[in-house]
Amino acid sequence: MKPLKGNKKIEELFSSGEKLSSSSCCFVCKYLHKNIEEVFFVVSVPKKLFSRAVDRNKIKRRTREVLRKNKEVVYKNGGGWYMFIFSSQKILTFSEIEEELLSFFQ
Repeated sequence: MKPLKGNKKIEELFSSGEKLSSSSCCFVCKYLHKNIEEVFFVVSVPKKLFSRAVDRNKIKRRTREVLRKNKEVVYKNGGGWYMFIFSSQKILTFSEIEEELLSFFQ
């Protein structure tokens, strides 16, 4: 699992990727399956929801750690590009984030 970098790649993901929402609408996932084995991802936390960078970074760290710990579940869906957009008004715990993210890969 590697970070997805580059404006062109992220624009392509937004324009032609498919959109999923989690069960309690804490995350929105955009994904684009590619014919590659590697998984590239990016985590976005809007400044409009969390004005303090400390809070945004905390959510991003927790999300990346959930993805890292559950690599095998993510890789079962195949390779591609993923963007996880946090859309909740409150900061979730690690276990809540894990539950939300794993619902995308079931």
